[in-house]
Amino acid sequence: MPLDAAAAMGRVVGPEATRIAWLDTETTGLAGGTGTYVFLIGIGAVDDSDFVLTQYFLRHLSAEREMLEALRDHLRTFDGLVTFNGARFDLPLLQTRFLLSRIRYDFEDAPHLDVMSLARRLWHRRLGGYSMGLLEQIVLRVERFLDVPGWMIPSLYVQYLSCGDLDLLEPVFVHNASDLLSLLSLHGLTGEMLTRPDEVRLPVDRSGLGRLLDARANHDAAAECYRTALDEETDAGARRRTVTALARYYRRTRERQALLELWESEAERQILPRWQVLERLAMVWEWELRNAHVAITYAEQALGEAGLPSGQIDRLQSRRERLLRKARAAVGRDPLRTDPSVAD
Repeated sequence: MPLDAAAAMGRVVGPEATRIAWLDTETTGLAGGTGTYVFLIGIGAVDDSDFVLTQYFLRHLSAEREMLEALRDHLRTFDGLVTFNGARFDLPLLQTRFLLSRIRYDFEDAPHLDVMSLARRLWHRRLGGYSMGLLEQIVLRVERFLDVPGWMIPSLYVQYLSCGDLDLLEPVFVHNASDLLSLLSLHGLTGEMLTRPDEVRLPVDRSGLGRLLDARANHDAAAECYRTALDEETDAGARRRTVTALARYYRRTRERQALLELWESEAERQILPRWQVLERLAMVWEWELRNAHVAITYAEQALGEAGLPSGQIDRLQSRRERLLRKARAAVGRDPLRTDPSVAD
C-alpha cells in the first residue's frame, strides 16, 4: 500500500485530526522514570505522497532543553499523534522530560491513538503476542536486515557518550526510522481492515475485529466476524464473549429464530457450561418468544445440571418461580403459544 494511501486508511481509526504525526522514541532505559533520557525522537509525517522523517538527537545530556524546545515547536504544527505503546511509555516519558526541563507542553492537548491498543484486540489471541517485531514478521511481512535489537540501544548510547563516535548510533537511527514506517503501515492496515473486513486474509482474531467494528457501529460486519470466530473458537471464556455479542446483535435486529438457533447450537457444541446455555435458552423463550412453559423446562434443566456454581442456584430458582407465576397467569391460553412474529 502506498504511504499516502496508508495514511488515508489510518484516518478511519483516528485520531480525529487534520495533520497527523507518527512518533517513536529511543531512550536510555526501557523502564522509564526520571533517570531515563529520551535521546532520539522520530517524527514522521506524510506530505503529498512522501513520508517526511525528522529525527531529534540528544548529542549531549546538557543539550536536552534545546532539543525538547525544537521538538515542542515541531509538534505544535500537528494536531494529532499516532504511536505504538505511546500511551504507557513514549508520551509519559517525554512529558516527564518536558517537566524536568521546565518547558510548557501537554500531550493531552492533542488527540492521540496508540495503535498497540488495536493490535492487542486484533492479534494477541491469534498470534500469542502483539509486539511490533511479531506484527512486522507475520502481519506486515517485513524482514529487517542487520537490525539492532531494542535491548542494545541504551548501551550503544552510553558508549557514544563515552567516546563521541556517532557511527555507533547509525543502526539506532535506522531502527527508529524503520519503527516509524512499520507504525504507519500498521496504522493504515487496521483502518483498511475496519473498512473492508470481508476482504481480510491475514491471521486475525475475528472476535476482536468484531468488537472494533461494533464500537464503530458497523454492526452487520461485526456480526459476520462473530459468526466466523464461532466456527473455530474452542476457549470457553472467549467463546462466551463472542456468542454473547452475536446474541446481542440478534436481539437488536429482532432475529428471534436466529437467536434461538444460536443458543441451541451452543448446547450441541458443549463448549460452554451446559447450565449457562440452558439458562440463556430459558431467557430467550421467556423474553423473546414469550413462552413461559418452555422457559420453565430449560430453567429446571439448568438447576439439575451437575457442577452448577452455588452462587447461581438462587438466581435460577428465582427465575423458575417467576416463570411458574407467569405460566399460572396464562391458564386458559394455548400453553405452546409463541410470538406470532416467530417463523415456524
